[in-house]
Amino acid sequence: MYSLGLGVPQDYGEALRWYRKAADQGNAVGEDGVGYVYLNGRGVPQDYAEALSWFRKAADLGDARGEKDLGLMYEHGAGVPQDYNEALRWLRKAADQRYAPAEYDLGNMYYYGRGVPQDYAEAVRWYQKAANQGDEYAQDVLHWKWKGMSTFSKIANGTMLLGSLVFLIGLLMPGGSIRGGGRRRLVLAGLIGLSYVALDLLGFRYLGILTPVMAIGGFHFVRSLVGGTWVAVLLPVVMPSRIWLMVIRIWLGLCGILFIGFNLMVLASPKLRSISPTLGSFWSLNGNLLGNSIPLAVFLWLTKKKARLEQSLDSEIAASDSPIDVNGDRP
Repeated sequence: MYSLGLGVPQDYGEALRWYRKAADQGNAVGEDGVGYVYLNGRGVPQDYAEALSWFRKAADLGDARGEKDLGLMYEHGAGVPQDYNEALRWLRKAADQRYAPAEYDLGNMYYYGRGVPQDYAEAVRWYQKAANQGDEYAQDVLHWKWKGMSTFSKIANGTMLLGSLVFLIGLLMPGGSIRGGGRRRLVLAGLIGLSYVALDLLGFRYLGILTPVMAIGGFHFVRSLVGGTWVAVLLPVVMPSRIWLMVIRIWLGLCGILFIGFNLMVLASPKLRSISPTLGSFWSLNGNLLGNSIPLAVFLWLTKKKARLEQSLDSEIAASDSPIDVNGDRP
């Protein structure tokens, strides 16, 4: 009650005091509670080794929650060397007691191939067991395949579809005021926008819990790459002409800093390095940043090339207009 603030003001110190009272009597729930407090640093300095010790006490008494928490400590290498086999052993002990969170975590082990050969069918079986007992995480994973597109995705796709159609139809109307490069960029933005919507619909139609992890990552990367390209193509169109080159340089610099910084952070962390290929957010962010950066870099290069060409032509014209002396030589 004190830990969650149910009926009383939340007080981690008081929660720890009562957990310890129960733990001192050999109560497994109390022991696991003390471990939870140390694991999260609630009212005490965070201490993985102390948390591990208390989780082990609870697990040794056959407490399913303690077994699950001990398994997760081994899975993530918190307070103990990472050991997927030991993690599997404890998670399976808890799952065999029909403890839904352990069933969900065991499903993750099979889904990502941690300590076992990757087996999506077995992962779904454990997710289903947990979902049938009301585990929200398992239900969310399974709903990825069943419930279809979220409200946010519907709004985003609808907006991009409408905007793309407006670009394309508006440019086909007679008397349009946009000419030259701006017109071409709007046509390109319209086509890219339609491609993004088509990709998203294909993803929701065909990607599911049984889809290989790398295929899902590839989908997130390509979709975000297309979305980032859409933004990059539109940026020179919507920016005022007097500042757009400066804005694009700043935007390109920010994208480069974020791309390098994010990936260096992943490379520097063994935990992030091991799980990042399985995270849609990892692929989405990289795809979005590259989708923004590459077209803008090409656009700046073409702009500079055009400026140099115009400068060269101006120099040639100035040279051709200069006076010629009586001997036929230019001064």
